[in-house]
Amino acid sequence: PSSLISHLVQFPDMCMCYTFIHVTLPLLIMNIMFCMAACNNAEYEVNGECCPMCDPGKQVKKHCDENTSTTCALCPAMTYTTSPNGLTECLPCFVCDTSNGLRVKQECTLISNTVCEPLSGYYCIDLLSSCKKAVKYSTCSPGQYINQTGQSFQKRYMCSSTRVRLSNSCEPLGKITIREGTDTTDAECSNGVPSYLLPLILSVCVLVVFITLIIVKKINCKYAGVNRVTNQMI
Repeated sequence: PSSLISHLVQFPDMCMCYTFIHVTLPLLIMNIMFCMAACNNAEYEVNGECCPMCDPGKQVKKHCDENTSTTCALCPAMTYTTSPNGLTECLPCFVCDTSNGLRVKQECTLISNTVCEPLSGYYCIDLLSSCKKAVKYSTCSPGQYINQTGQSFQKRYMCSSTRVRLSNSCEPLGKITIREGTDTTDAECSNGVPSYLLPLILSVCVLVVFITLIIVKKINCKYAGVNRVTNQMI
């Protein structure tokens, strides 16, 4: 040690370097670590002071000082905070814009952001918990039908080809077929009576009216005869 000291005395620059590395630098590192760890998890640092954080759904209205604690205020409309914080402004709520193929799934609150979902016929192009943008499903070609509807994060409909779809037949629906379906057009159905039955129904109606007229005429004739006989007797 005595030789080291005499050597350092002979070379003052080396002495300064030794002092910095072995004395000053460790103290500096300790001071930095102390400053970083000075505020606990429930506090935030501002102007060298550790101030208590505001609760979720609130923002800092006034920082603390030596005599007063942090003053907090509720987040304004369409803003939020999800955790204890030292923010002077709450975070803006996300807007589910229909031009981006979105609609609101869960409204924004003081403590949670808006949750969006795709519009009907759209799917998300990101894998986040809240959809940020959606685009339209691809469509099936003429002669195809939707075999499986796409999901929120699925890119397209599942299409299948067939000559005649089951729904192209009206009978399973309890309806009358006016025009048969094809590969590219659906069947035309009706709840009414088939056209081929109309003449038959009309004929039955005419026959019923004719028979009714005959019966009424006979009844009238009978009562007319009775009246004549009664008058002659008088």
